[in-house]
Amino acid sequence: MKLMMLSANEAKKLRPGLLTGLLLVMGIILVQLVQLGLNMALTQDAYYLSKLSGEKRQLATEVQIIQEQVDSLASPQNLADAANRLGMVANPSSVLIDIVNDKIYGVPRPAQAQSSAASANLVANSAMVSVSEFNPATVASAQVETSVAESALNGSQVTLVAGQIPASPTR
Repeated sequence: MKLMMLSANEAKKLRPGLLTGLLLVMGIILVQLVQLGLNMALTQDAYYLSKLSGEKRQLATEVQIIQEQVDSLASPQNLADAANRLGMVANPSSVLIDIVNDKIYGVPRPAQAQSSAASANLVANSAMVSVSEFNPATVASAQVETSVAESALNGSQVTLVAGQIPASPTR
């Protein structure tokens, strides 16, 4: 290390000026203010993110509740009950159609209205909280055939074409 002796005039030239010190202090203050602003923005975003995750939890709970109600309404006993209230009748006589061989197995018989239909949930289950609320007013009142026997009298038949699914006469 080399030591040099300077005169007083030369030493004054090397000493930082008031403007340089002021700029340095202002720069430090500016950096601290920017850092404070960024920290405040990050804190505010953290609170907003916490609020959104709470809403997400609440919506997930609501979705689960609604899904359980839909599953309850889609249960076979509720569907059978709704169909019965709409006037649909279950046919105990099963008939199988073999499309490939053009054969019908079984004897088709018209369905008969039975009084022993489901009227509520038959299985006690805490998941089945909803019962379907269908009534004839909710169904479009179009020309609806009342029984299989009347449809046979009207002449509407399903035609069977080999290798294809039969077309519905109501289409």
